[in-house]
Amino acid sequence: MEWRPSELLPAPPEQQSRLRNRVGLAVAPLKAATDVIVQNHYLHRGRTMAQIAYWVTLDDKPVGVLLFAYPRLSVTYQGYGPMELVELARMWIDPSVQGSRVVDSRGSDHAFSVASCAVGKSLKRIRQDWFGKYPHLSLIRAVVSWADQVHHEGTIYRASNFREVGVSGGSLHGKAHRPNGGHDQLNPDYLHLKTAFLYEFPRSVSAREKQLAEQSWRLRRPVRQGRPWRDRIRRDELPEAQRRLALEPDTV
Repeated sequence: MEWRPSELLPAPPEQQSRLRNRVGLAVAPLKAATDVIVQNHYLHRGRTMAQIAYWVTLDDKPVGVLLFAYPRLSVTYQGYGPMELVELARMWIDPSVQGSRVVDSRGSDHAFSVASCAVGKSLKRIRQDWFGKYPHLSLIRAVVSWADQVHHEGTIYRASNFREVGVSGGSLHGKAHRPNGGHDQLNPDYLHLKTAFLYEFPRSVSAREKQLAEQSWRLRRPVRQGRPWRDRIRRDELPEAQRRLALEPDTV
């Protein structure tokens, strides 16, 4: 599936139809998804490190994007190691489809929340997709996200059974120049307070789910210089690589 802006506006919502049957997810090429995020998301920047992106579709037409990535952490958070967490790092849904209303088969009026439906669907598959793409890395045990209080209140997370676990932010983290010659990006939104939300999976990924994920991703894993990504970085190397990044939690 390719992102085509001309297809952003779907037909008006049909009454009597179930939203969960109309909203779908499709694995997106990372570069194409990042381009959409940079153009449309309020932060206008993507992420680094291991990532998986999904197109959000409505009636088989792309209307948004979700981006999952390793959180910028180097210590245990809420009882989970940095590599046992994945962050819902970016979410953008075209405003034309978010917040509409639909009448169900009983005649009741409901908010047409494409975002919460898409997030719910992504929680059902992100661990399997992560294992399929990065089988050499730790299994994901929980999803974390930081909601920028300047831009939203976290309603979508609460509707998707995330629980609020704290507040962070409020300062520019790090130094402008690193001792090794690198450069920290002191983005203005680092000054915003962010509400942290956590979704914990009740069980581990089964052997059958691992097998299906392995089969699904076998031909889609990223390749760098002719070698699979799993040969480019070892599990014990990733935390050190993460420490070289700014540790300020990013936001959706």
